[in-house]
Amino acid sequence: MMKKNNNKVGMLRSDASIALHASDSVALWHGRKGKIQGLPGFFTHTAELETSAAKDDPYADYGLILIENSLNEAFLTINQLSTGLMANERRRRVTSSECASLKPVEKALFVTSRFGWRMVALIEEFDLFMVDLLDAQFKARMSRQEFERQRHEAGHCVRKVLEMSQTTQHSGISRNDVSANNPKAQSAKEKFGRIPMEVMEGVVRAEFAPEIKQR
Repeated sequence: MMKKNNNKVGMLRSDASIALHASDSVALWHGRKGKIQGLPGFFTHTAELETSAAKDDPYADYGLILIENSLNEAFLTINQLSTGLMANERRRRVTSSECASLKPVEKALFVTSRFGWRMVALIEEFDLFMVDLLDAQFKARMSRQEFERQRHEAGHCVRKVLEMSQTTQHSGISRNDVSANNPKAQSAKEKFGRIPMEVMEGVVRAEFAPEIKQR
């Protein structure tokens, strides 16, 4: 019996890790027990939301929009802080190598969602900024008060993303259920509340939302 010629390509896969050089980055990675989830929890939750959004769950879509908006705000904040920090660099005679930890904390990345990878990019930007900030404060180019202010602002914007993620949820319904106004849809509306009509109808979705595979 002849074997079938199977030309189906397998899934793409790669191993990845991130080296964290600032203790604040490590603290954000682990979160605060019982208060703020860490990055592994964020990765798991956003993967669940993306899976549900691909099945046409409007509540999952709305959650991804909220997370994306929060991520974009955090990127903007850290970019502005980093730009301001670099603008104050006026050394023209002193040269020094890039500041880095002698023993960075290596974290394996098990990320299966686009929003998870967006968070990886954010924590990388945060870590780079914090190392530069620590270096500036150590070399007396910044007061302790200003250091703490910028440190708090940068950390707060990342924690805000993690906190926002915890408020989002998937409902288990699809937009077909909503159109039919069946008991499942009615129950979801009672449990999760109302969301914007343009999101409910699928007109507005997050930029990195997955393709809807089920209608």
